[in-house]
Amino acid sequence: MRQPVNVHVYLYRKNQEGEWEYAVFQRTDDTKCWQGVSGGVEEGETIQQAALRETFEEAGVAADAPLYRLDTVSSLPADIFAAHDEWGNDVLICPMYFFAMPFEGEITLSDEHLDMRWCLYQNAYDLVYWHDQKTALWELNQRLLHGNLVR
Repeated sequence: MRQPVNVHVYLYRKNQEGEWEYAVFQRTDDTKCWQGVSGGVEEGETIQQAALRETFEEAGVAADAPLYRLDTVSSLPADIFAAHDEWGNDVLICPMYFFAMPFEGEITLSDEHLDMRWCLYQNAYDLVYWHDQKTALWELNQRLLHGNLVR
């Protein structure tokens, strides 16, 4: 069994007041959990390809949208994933890589999510459940505020 890997993508945009907003999604299987788009890397995919595929599958965003890799990387306990039993006892953690994607269009929710909101940074930060995802959101917000997302 290969090491499972996850990706996480924050969609962002500027609102009419010129403030940054972030899309956060409420999970169907765990309603206290709000996050960006997230999912596993499939066999033969790069992390970038997985991020684009997941964003299309979960939010309806075209796979040709710009994608920016964040510096935040984390590891999650493998047993929080439904597929953990299939991975075997040797897989204890699942690395996660974070990305950002500008998006101005309409979001189409998949059945993985109950709800979606565009939020200003602090509201998004307060909604996001996992600490590592809060860290990535903070990094994205700081990069946008300082104009150094594209490097």
